[in-house]
Amino acid sequence: MATGARVIEGQATAREMLWDVHQDVRDLHSEHRLTVTLAIVVVGNDPNTLRLIENKTARAEEAGVRAQLHTLPADTTDPEVITVIDGLNNDDSVHGILVQHYMPRYRDARRLIEAVDPRKDVDGFHTRNAGLLANDVPAFVPCEALAGVHLLKTFVESRPIGWHAVVVGDTHRTGRPMARLLLGERCTVTIAHEDTRDLTEICSQADILIAATNRAGMIRARHVKPGAAVIDLGRSRVTVNDELRIVGDVRFDEVREVAGWVTPVPGGVGPVAIAMLMRNVVTACRRQNRLDEKARHG
Repeated sequence: MATGARVIEGQATAREMLWDVHQDVRDLHSEHRLTVTLAIVVVGNDPNTLRLIENKTARAEEAGVRAQLHTLPADTTDPEVITVIDGLNNDDSVHGILVQHYMPRYRDARRLIEAVDPRKDVDGFHTRNAGLLANDVPAFVPCEALAGVHLLKTFVESRPIGWHAVVVGDTHRTGRPMARLLLGERCTVTIAHEDTRDLTEICSQADILIAATNRAGMIRARHVKPGAAVIDLGRSRVTVNDELRIVGDVRFDEVREVAGWVTPVPGGVGPVAIAMLMRNVVTACRRQNRLDEKARHG
């Protein structure tokens, strides 16, 4: 096989999606006097987390979605955070709630996520939404998984029926929902993780390789079947020459010499995931106002 995978950039796809969302937001306002609103709850002032929030609020503005930022001091107790979440749950003008999951280590992130009304859980992390997805019932789905499947179907194969997909990573945020979505596309799915025996051999059999471990550079060329599609959902912060960088699970320069398609980090799945978040907020608004009972998975 000739070297040089097709690099799947997400920026252009995200811009197209945000434009579609903007049209939907405009229609909801003009036809129903609704202002689509996303509330973002973040605890503390970690610079990296705040940069992520700035990016999301900027994309919300681009899509016409109103973003409410609720920044709480780092010493705010979990019950106090839950009080804020409860207020947003009961606010009919708020359609989606995002609890930023890069919390201080002592936080019980799961407890905070479970406090969100599942109807406003636009990140798809609530247990109820995870259970609905597992049973093929319309639900909110974690945005990174939605984005990964969307890019796969857009750039690689619109109907990957029968393809062998290996998902490396089994977290509720990325690996498990990605596996469930791929099963829905009629792929044959193997879920692996860092403790899987013969991981290299298993990965090298995949037509579609999903990296979702958040272990920087874990997936190398030897893990990749020639011509495979490699979707990198990982995100890690590393320091190179005293410079902080965001990298994925895939050693990009190695893997692109073997794979048929590969997503970069940053700039691959990430921008599309944020666009998916905005689309989920619109869906939440429509459902809460009984305007659309149909869910979209990607």
